[in-house]
Amino acid sequence: MDNFLKIYHRSFVLFSVLWLIFPKFSSLLIIWLCLLTIYGAIKKQLVFNPNIALLAMMALFGAYLLSLFVHGAPLSSLKFLENKLSLLILPLIISFYPAKQKELIHLFRAHLVGCLVLISIAFYHSYECSIAFGESLRCFSTTSFSKIHHPSYFSAFLIFASVLLILDKSNKIVPNRPFRIILFLATLLVQWNLGSLAGFLIIILLVLLLPFLISVFDGGLKKLMLSYSILSIIGIGFVFSSKEIKADFSNALSFVKKYYENPEEFIRNRTYPLEGNETRLILWDVSTKICLKHPLGVGLGNLDFHMQEELEAIGHGQLAAKQNNPHNQFIQVTAELGLIGLALFVFIIIYLLGIAIKQKRLILFSLVLSFIVFCLFESMIQRQSGIIFFCFWLAVLSRFDEKNRFVL
Repeated sequence: MDNFLKIYHRSFVLFSVLWLIFPKFSSLLIIWLCLLTIYGAIKKQLVFNPNIALLAMMALFGAYLLSLFVHGAPLSSLKFLENKLSLLILPLIISFYPAKQKELIHLFRAHLVGCLVLISIAFYHSYECSIAFGESLRCFSTTSFSKIHHPSYFSAFLIFASVLLILDKSNKIVPNRPFRIILFLATLLVQWNLGSLAGFLIIILLVLLLPFLISVFDGGLKKLMLSYSILSIIGIGFVFSSKEIKADFSNALSFVKKYYENPEEFIRNRTYPLEGNETRLILWDVSTKICLKHPLGVGLGNLDFHMQEELEAIGHGQLAAKQNNPHNQFIQVTAELGLIGLALFVFIIIYLLGIAIKQKRLILFSLVLSFIVFCLFESMIQRQSGIIFFCFWLAVLSRFDEKNRFVL
Protein backbone atom coordinates (compact mmCIF):
# COMPACT_ATOMS: atom_id res chain seq x y z
CA MET A 1 0.00 0.00 0.00
CA ASP A 2 1.57 3.34 -1.04
CA ASN A 3 1.74 6.43 1.17
CA PHE A 4 -1.52 7.99 -0.04
CA LEU A 5 -3.54 4.83 0.50
CA LYS A 6 -2.03 4.46 3.97
CA ILE A 7 -3.07 8.01 4.85
CA TYR A 8 -6.49 7.44 3.29
CA HIS A 9 -7.15 4.27 5.25
CA ARG A 10 -5.83 5.71 8.53
CA SER A 11 -8.15 8.66 8.04
CA PHE A 12 -11.10 6.24 7.92
CA VAL A 13 -9.84 4.55 11.07
CA LEU A 14 -9.55 7.88 12.87
CA PHE A 15 -12.99 8.86 11.63
CA SER A 16 -14.45 5.65 13.09
CA VAL A 17 -13.12 6.59 16.54
CA LEU A 18 -13.33 10.38 16.62
CA TRP A 19 -16.85 10.95 15.35
CA LEU A 20 -18.15 8.75 18.19
CA ILE A 21 -16.29 10.74 20.84
CA PHE A 22 -16.63 14.19 19.24
CA PRO A 23 -19.87 14.11 17.20
CA LYS A 24 -19.86 17.92 16.84
CA PHE A 25 -16.74 17.61 14.69
CA SER A 26 -18.15 14.86 12.46
CA SER A 27 -18.76 17.34 9.61
CA LEU A 28 -15.10 18.39 9.61
CA LEU A 29 -14.01 14.76 9.62
CA ILE A 30 -16.27 13.98 6.66
CA ILE A 31 -14.95 17.02 4.78
CA TRP A 32 -11.41 15.71 5.31
CA LEU A 33 -12.41 12.32 3.86
CA CYS A 34 -14.04 14.11 0.92
CA LEU A 35 -10.89 16.09 0.16
CA LEU A 36 -8.74 12.95 0.32
CA THR A 37 -11.16 11.10 -1.93
CA ILE A 38 -11.18 13.89 -4.50
CA TYR A 39 -7.37 13.97 -4.50
CA GLY A 40 -7.14 10.19 -4.84
CA ALA A 41 -9.64 10.18 -7.71
CA ILE A 42 -7.75 12.92 -9.56
CA LYS A 43 -4.47 11.03 -9.10
CA LYS A 44 -6.23 7.84 -10.27
CA GLN A 45 -5.37 6.01 -7.09
CA LEU A 46 -9.05 5.58 -6.23
CA VAL A 47 -11.72 4.12 -8.49
CA PHE A 48 -15.44 4.84 -8.26
CA ASN A 49 -17.08 1.46 -7.70
CA PRO A 50 -20.57 1.78 -6.15
CA ASN A 51 -23.01 -1.05 -5.62
CA ILE A 52 -26.81 -1.04 -5.62
CA ALA A 53 -27.05 -0.33 -1.89
CA LEU A 54 -24.76 2.71 -2.12
CA LEU A 55 -26.62 4.07 -5.15
CA ALA A 56 -29.96 3.56 -3.37
CA MET A 57 -28.72 5.52 -0.32
CA MET A 58 -27.68 8.39 -2.58
CA ALA A 59 -31.05 8.17 -4.34
CA LEU A 60 -32.78 8.50 -0.96
CA PHE A 61 -30.96 11.78 -0.41
CA GLY A 62 -32.07 12.83 -3.90
CA ALA A 63 -35.67 12.09 -2.88
CA TYR A 64 -35.32 14.35 0.14
CA LEU A 65 -33.83 17.10 -2.03
CA LEU A 66 -36.60 16.76 -4.62
CA SER A 67 -39.28 16.94 -1.91
CA LEU A 68 -38.16 20.47 -1.06
CA PHE A 69 -39.12 21.65 -4.54
CA VAL A 70 -42.23 19.51 -4.99
CA HIS A 71 -43.80 20.66 -1.72
CA GLY A 72 -42.47 24.21 -1.72
CA ALA A 73 -40.62 23.87 1.57
CA PRO A 74 -39.44 27.09 3.31
CA LEU A 75 -35.77 28.03 3.40
CA SER A 76 -35.62 26.88 7.01
CA SER A 77 -35.97 23.33 5.69
CA LEU A 78 -32.43 23.52 4.33
CA LYS A 79 -31.15 22.72 7.83
CA PHE A 80 -33.00 19.38 7.61
CA LEU A 81 -31.41 18.72 4.23
CA GLU A 82 -27.99 19.43 5.72
CA ASN A 83 -28.61 16.69 8.28
CA LYS A 84 -29.35 14.28 5.44
CA LEU A 85 -26.12 15.04 3.56
CA SER A 86 -24.46 12.00 5.09
CA LEU A 87 -26.88 9.85 3.04
CA LEU A 88 -25.14 11.24 -0.04
CA ILE A 89 -21.58 11.93 1.05
CA LEU A 90 -20.74 8.75 2.98
CA PRO A 91 -21.95 6.28 0.30
CA LEU A 92 -20.21 8.42 -2.32
CA ILE A 93 -16.90 8.35 -0.43
CA ILE A 94 -17.13 4.65 0.36
CA SER A 95 -17.76 3.96 -3.33
CA PHE A 96 -14.08 4.87 -3.75
CA TYR A 97 -12.81 3.15 -0.58
CA PRO A 98 -10.56 0.17 -1.49
CA ALA A 99 -10.72 -1.50 1.93
CA LYS A 100 -9.93 -5.20 2.20
CA GLN A 101 -10.03 -7.67 5.07
CA LYS A 102 -7.08 -6.17 6.95
CA GLU A 103 -8.44 -2.64 6.66
CA LEU A 104 -11.88 -3.78 7.82
CA ILE A 105 -10.36 -5.28 10.98
CA HIS A 106 -8.76 -1.90 11.73
CA LEU A 107 -12.14 -0.19 11.33
CA PHE A 108 -13.75 -2.70 13.69
CA ARG A 109 -11.03 -2.11 16.28
CA ALA A 110 -11.47 1.64 15.94
CA HIS A 111 -15.19 1.30 16.65
CA LEU A 112 -14.45 -0.78 19.74
CA VAL A 113 -11.99 1.84 20.99
CA GLY A 114 -14.57 4.58 20.42
CA CYS A 115 -17.19 2.62 22.37
CA LEU A 116 -14.80 2.03 25.27
CA VAL A 117 -14.00 5.74 25.46
CA LEU A 118 -17.72 6.57 25.38
CA ILE A 119 -18.38 4.11 28.21
CA SER A 120 -15.57 5.65 30.28
CA ILE A 121 -16.88 9.18 29.66
CA ALA A 122 -20.43 8.08 30.53
CA PHE A 123 -19.35 6.64 33.88
CA TYR A 124 -17.30 9.78 34.60
CA HIS A 125 -20.31 12.03 33.91
CA SER A 126 -22.49 9.78 36.08
CA TYR A 127 -19.96 9.88 38.90
CA GLU A 128 -19.92 13.69 38.76
CA CYS A 129 -23.72 13.69 38.82
CA SER A 130 -23.88 11.40 41.85
CA ILE A 131 -21.38 13.60 43.71
CA ALA A 132 -23.37 16.74 42.93
CA PHE A 133 -26.91 15.43 43.47
CA GLY A 134 -26.49 12.20 45.42
CA GLU A 135 -28.85 10.32 43.11
CA SER A 136 -26.56 7.43 42.21
CA LEU A 137 -29.09 5.17 40.45
CA ARG A 138 -30.67 7.96 38.42
CA CYS A 139 -27.29 9.45 37.53
CA PHE A 140 -26.13 6.11 36.11
CA SER A 141 -29.10 5.59 33.79
CA THR A 142 -30.53 6.80 30.45
CA THR A 143 -29.86 10.43 29.50
CA SER A 144 -27.93 11.18 32.69
CA PHE A 145 -25.56 8.36 31.80
CA SER A 146 -25.31 9.01 28.06
CA LYS A 147 -24.83 12.75 27.49
CA ILE A 148 -22.86 12.67 24.24
CA HIS A 149 -25.35 10.57 22.26
CA HIS A 150 -29.01 9.79 22.87
CA PRO A 151 -29.23 6.47 24.81
CA SER A 152 -30.88 4.65 21.87
CA TYR A 153 -28.00 5.54 19.55
CA PHE A 154 -25.41 4.63 22.18
CA SER A 155 -27.24 1.31 22.57
CA ALA A 156 -26.94 0.71 18.81
CA PHE A 157 -23.19 1.43 18.91
CA LEU A 158 -22.68 -1.05 21.75
CA ILE A 159 -24.81 -3.79 20.20
CA PHE A 160 -22.67 -3.56 17.08
CA ALA A 161 -19.53 -3.76 19.24
CA SER A 162 -20.91 -6.81 21.09
CA VAL A 163 -21.66 -8.54 17.79
CA LEU A 164 -18.13 -7.84 16.51
CA LEU A 165 -16.66 -9.40 19.64
CA ILE A 166 -18.88 -12.47 19.79
CA LEU A 167 -18.45 -13.25 16.07
CA ASP A 168 -14.67 -12.78 16.12
CA LYS A 169 -14.22 -16.53 15.73
CA SER A 170 -10.75 -16.22 14.23
CA ASN A 171 -9.48 -13.92 16.99
CA LYS A 172 -8.48 -11.32 14.41
CA ILE A 173 -10.25 -8.25 15.77
CA VAL A 174 -9.15 -8.78 19.38
CA PRO A 175 -6.47 -11.52 19.49
CA ASN A 176 -6.44 -11.80 23.30
CA ARG A 177 -9.43 -13.98 24.21
CA PRO A 178 -9.76 -13.00 27.93
CA PHE A 179 -9.63 -9.33 26.97
CA ARG A 180 -12.24 -9.95 24.28
CA ILE A 181 -14.57 -11.54 26.84
CA ILE A 182 -14.12 -8.57 29.19
CA LEU A 183 -14.89 -6.16 26.36
CA PHE A 184 -17.96 -8.17 25.38
CA LEU A 185 -19.33 -8.15 28.93
CA ALA A 186 -18.67 -4.41 29.21
CA THR A 187 -20.57 -3.59 26.00
CA LEU A 188 -23.42 -5.90 27.01
CA LEU A 189 -23.84 -4.86 30.66
CA VAL A 190 -23.86 -1.13 29.90
CA GLN A 191 -27.13 -1.72 28.04
CA TRP A 192 -28.73 -1.84 31.48
CA ASN A 193 -27.58 1.74 32.13
CA LEU A 194 -28.99 2.93 28.81
CA GLY A 195 -32.38 1.29 29.32
CA SER A 196 -33.33 1.24 25.64
CA LEU A 197 -36.38 -0.96 25.08
CA ALA A 198 -35.43 -1.37 21.41
CA GLY A 199 -31.90 -2.31 22.46
CA PHE A 200 -33.13 -5.07 24.77
CA LEU A 201 -35.48 -6.35 22.07
CA ILE A 202 -32.57 -6.58 19.61
CA ILE A 203 -30.47 -8.46 22.18
CA ILE A 204 -33.27 -11.00 22.58
CA LEU A 205 -33.65 -11.39 18.81
CA LEU A 206 -29.91 -11.78 18.26
CA VAL A 207 -29.39 -14.38 20.98
CA LEU A 208 -32.28 -16.36 19.51
CA LEU A 209 -31.40 -15.98 15.83
CA LEU A 210 -27.59 -16.12 15.77
CA PRO A 211 -27.30 -19.71 17.07
CA PHE A 212 -29.78 -20.84 14.44
CA LEU A 213 -28.00 -19.00 11.63
CA ILE A 214 -24.60 -20.29 12.75
CA SER A 215 -25.89 -23.86 12.70
CA VAL A 216 -27.27 -23.26 9.18
CA PHE A 217 -24.18 -21.50 7.84
CA ASP A 218 -21.53 -23.54 9.67
CA GLY A 219 -23.15 -26.89 10.35
CA GLY A 220 -21.31 -29.39 12.52
CA LEU A 221 -19.72 -26.90 14.92
CA LYS A 222 -21.19 -28.51 18.06
CA LYS A 223 -18.98 -26.75 20.54
CA LEU A 224 -19.74 -23.39 19.00
CA MET A 225 -23.45 -24.15 19.03
CA LEU A 226 -23.30 -25.17 22.67
CA SER A 227 -21.55 -21.96 23.66
CA TYR A 228 -24.09 -19.90 21.74
CA SER A 229 -26.97 -21.77 23.36
CA ILE A 230 -25.52 -20.94 26.75
CA LEU A 231 -25.05 -17.35 25.61
CA SER A 232 -28.71 -17.20 24.58
CA ILE A 233 -29.84 -18.29 28.04
CA ILE A 234 -27.50 -15.79 29.68
CA GLY A 235 -28.63 -13.01 27.35
CA ILE A 236 -32.33 -13.58 27.95
CA GLY A 237 -31.71 -13.97 31.67
CA PHE A 238 -29.82 -10.66 31.68
CA VAL A 239 -32.63 -8.82 29.96
CA PHE A 240 -35.33 -10.08 32.33
CA SER A 241 -33.25 -9.93 35.51
CA SER A 242 -34.06 -6.24 35.95
CA LYS A 243 -37.41 -5.26 37.46
CA GLU A 244 -37.29 -2.01 35.48
CA ILE A 245 -36.85 -3.83 32.18
CA LYS A 246 -39.66 -6.30 32.90
CA ALA A 247 -41.89 -3.41 33.96
CA ASP A 248 -41.10 -1.53 30.76
CA PHE A 249 -42.01 -4.54 28.61
CA SER A 250 -45.20 -5.16 30.61
CA ASN A 251 -46.09 -1.48 30.51
CA ALA A 252 -45.63 -1.31 26.74
CA LEU A 253 -47.77 -4.41 26.11
CA SER A 254 -50.52 -3.02 28.36
CA PHE A 255 -50.67 0.28 26.49
CA VAL A 256 -50.67 -1.45 23.11
CA LYS A 257 -53.57 -3.67 24.19
CA LYS A 258 -55.61 -0.69 25.41
CA TYR A 259 -54.83 1.26 22.24
CA TYR A 260 -56.04 -1.50 19.91
CA GLU A 261 -59.23 -1.98 21.92
CA ASN A 262 -60.25 1.63 21.24
CA PRO A 263 -57.63 3.96 19.69
CA GLU A 264 -59.69 7.16 19.93
CA GLU A 265 -60.61 6.58 23.55
CA PHE A 266 -57.03 5.67 24.44
CA ILE A 267 -55.67 8.91 22.96
CA ARG A 268 -58.47 11.06 24.39
CA ASN A 269 -58.03 9.75 27.95
CA ARG A 270 -54.29 10.18 28.24
CA THR A 271 -53.29 12.50 31.08
CA TYR A 272 -50.03 14.39 31.57
CA PRO A 273 -47.26 13.76 32.27
CA LEU A 274 -47.24 11.03 29.62
CA GLU A 275 -45.04 7.96 29.83
CA GLY A 276 -42.69 7.22 26.93
CA ASN A 277 -44.78 4.35 25.58
CA GLU A 278 -47.97 6.45 25.72
CA THR A 279 -46.23 9.22 23.81
CA ARG A 280 -45.06 6.86 21.09
CA LEU A 281 -48.53 5.42 20.52
CA ILE A 282 -50.05 8.89 20.19
CA LEU A 283 -47.27 10.04 17.83
CA TRP A 284 -47.60 6.87 15.71
CA ASP A 285 -51.36 7.33 15.47
CA VAL A 286 -51.12 11.00 14.47
CA SER A 287 -48.26 10.55 11.98
CA THR A 288 -49.97 7.53 10.37
CA LYS A 289 -53.03 9.69 9.77
CA ILE A 290 -50.78 12.27 8.08
CA CYS A 291 -49.40 9.51 5.83
CA LEU A 292 -52.95 8.49 4.83
CA LYS A 293 -53.89 12.10 4.08
CA HIS A 294 -50.71 12.74 2.07
CA PRO A 295 -49.70 9.56 0.17
CA LEU A 296 -47.07 11.58 -1.72
CA GLY A 297 -45.66 12.96 1.52
CA VAL A 298 -45.55 16.46 2.96
CA GLY A 299 -41.91 17.10 2.10
CA LEU A 300 -38.76 17.43 4.17
CA GLY A 301 -39.13 20.03 6.92
CA ASN A 302 -42.93 20.25 6.77
CA LEU A 303 -43.80 17.31 9.00
CA ASP A 304 -43.36 19.22 12.27
CA PHE A 305 -46.12 21.66 11.27
CA HIS A 306 -48.51 18.85 10.32
CA MET A 307 -47.72 16.94 13.53
CA GLN A 308 -48.44 19.99 15.70
CA GLU A 309 -51.66 20.68 13.82
CA GLU A 310 -52.94 17.12 14.27
CA LEU A 311 -51.92 16.92 17.94
CA GLU A 312 -53.66 20.19 18.79
CA ALA A 313 -56.79 19.01 16.97
CA ILE A 314 -57.07 15.97 19.28
CA GLY A 315 -56.39 17.96 22.44
CA HIS A 316 -52.70 17.24 22.95
CA GLY A 317 -51.30 20.77 22.76
CA GLN A 318 -48.70 20.01 25.42
CA LEU A 319 -47.29 17.21 23.32
CA ALA A 320 -47.46 19.39 20.19
CA ALA A 321 -45.32 22.03 21.91
CA LYS A 322 -42.50 19.51 22.32
CA GLN A 323 -42.19 19.14 18.50
CA ASN A 324 -41.52 15.41 18.66
CA ASN A 325 -40.89 13.42 15.50
CA PRO A 326 -42.97 10.24 14.89
CA HIS A 327 -40.41 8.05 16.72
CA ASN A 328 -40.63 5.55 13.86
CA GLN A 329 -38.38 5.91 10.83
CA PHE A 330 -40.69 3.99 8.50
CA ILE A 331 -43.60 6.30 9.32
CA GLN A 332 -41.31 9.35 9.16
CA VAL A 333 -40.04 8.49 5.68
CA THR A 334 -43.59 7.81 4.46
CA ALA A 335 -44.89 11.08 5.92
CA GLU A 336 -42.08 13.12 4.35
CA LEU A 337 -41.48 11.32 1.03
CA GLY A 338 -44.69 9.36 0.52
CA LEU A 339 -45.05 5.77 -0.60
CA ILE A 340 -42.28 6.13 -3.20
CA GLY A 341 -39.82 7.20 -0.52
CA LEU A 342 -40.91 4.34 1.72
CA ALA A 343 -40.42 1.87 -1.15
CA LEU A 344 -36.85 3.13 -1.67
CA PHE A 345 -36.08 3.00 2.05
CA VAL A 346 -37.46 -0.54 2.40
CA PHE A 347 -35.58 -1.63 -0.75
CA ILE A 348 -32.25 -0.63 0.84
CA ILE A 349 -33.05 -2.69 3.94
CA ILE A 350 -34.28 -5.74 2.02
CA TYR A 351 -31.32 -5.66 -0.38
CA LEU A 352 -28.78 -5.53 2.46
CA LEU A 353 -30.63 -8.19 4.43
CA GLY A 354 -30.75 -10.37 1.32
CA ILE A 355 -27.02 -10.23 0.61
CA ALA A 356 -26.27 -10.78 4.31
CA ILE A 357 -28.26 -14.03 4.31
CA LYS A 358 -27.19 -15.12 0.83
CA GLN A 359 -23.49 -14.56 1.53
CA LYS A 360 -23.69 -15.81 5.15
CA ARG A 361 -22.51 -12.55 6.67
CA LEU A 362 -23.63 -12.44 10.27
CA ILE A 363 -22.22 -9.05 11.21
CA LEU A 364 -24.05 -7.38 8.33
CA PHE A 365 -27.20 -9.36 9.19
CA SER A 366 -27.00 -8.24 12.84
CA LEU A 367 -26.49 -4.61 11.85
CA VAL A 368 -29.45 -4.61 9.45
CA LEU A 369 -31.64 -6.31 12.04
CA SER A 370 -30.62 -3.69 14.61
CA PHE A 371 -31.43 -0.94 12.14
CA ILE A 372 -34.89 -2.38 11.46
CA VAL A 373 -35.81 -2.72 15.15
CA PHE A 374 -34.45 0.69 16.14
CA CYS A 375 -36.34 2.26 13.21
CA LEU A 376 -39.56 0.81 14.62
CA PHE A 377 -39.12 2.75 17.87
CA GLU A 378 -37.05 5.79 16.87
CA SER A 379 -36.59 8.03 13.84
CA MET A 380 -33.01 6.79 13.61
CA ILE A 381 -31.84 8.85 10.63
CA GLN A 382 -33.20 12.15 11.92
CA ARG A 383 -30.13 12.79 14.05
CA GLN A 384 -26.53 12.84 12.92
CA SER A 385 -25.64 10.07 15.38
CA GLY A 386 -27.98 7.66 13.63
CA ILE A 387 -27.37 8.78 10.06
CA ILE A 388 -23.58 8.61 10.33
CA PHE A 389 -23.43 5.34 12.28
CA PHE A 390 -25.83 3.29 10.18
CA CYS A 391 -25.00 4.91 6.85
CA PHE A 392 -21.26 4.48 7.35
CA TRP A 393 -21.28 0.88 8.53
CA LEU A 394 -24.01 -0.36 6.19
CA ALA A 395 -22.14 1.23 3.30
CA VAL A 396 -18.76 -0.22 4.36
CA LEU A 397 -20.10 -3.73 4.95
CA SER A 398 -22.06 -3.70 1.69
CA ARG A 399 -18.75 -3.49 -0.21
CA PHE A 400 -17.57 -6.94 0.90
CA ASP A 401 -18.58 -10.23 -0.68
CA GLU A 402 -18.46 -13.83 0.50
CA LYS A 403 -14.71 -14.02 -0.14
CA ASN A 404 -14.18 -11.67 2.80
CA ARG A 405 -16.66 -13.14 5.27
CA PHE A 406 -14.24 -14.34 7.96
CA VAL A 407 -16.41 -12.58 10.55
CA LEU A 408 -19.09 -11.07 8.36
